[in-house]
Amino acid sequence: MNEVKSKRFIAEVTPPMRSIMKLRGENWTTRGLRDQFLGRWVEVEGWLFLDEEHLNTSENTRPLRENNWRATAWEIHPVTSIKVINRPR
Repeated sequence: MNEVKSKRFIAEVTPPMRSIMKLRGENWTTRGLRDQFLGRWVEVEGWLFLDEEHLNTSENTRPLRENNWRATAWEIHPVTSIKVINRPR
């Protein structure tokens, strides 16, 4: 099992939210999000969603499996807000 991968929590930016943010003057393209947030600590808000498609590859539902690539089948989907925060001490 890849220790780092099995600690991932997924936050998914959906096409409809990209369009809404574009209307608000925010760049939520993949490149725009990368430029704004890569390497920074962020707070993500959105809807909590159990993605049943990933029950067999999630550490919380199938512990210690070699092919686990995420911590949990739960994810933030869709993301509705992203903001930079200070790194926790």
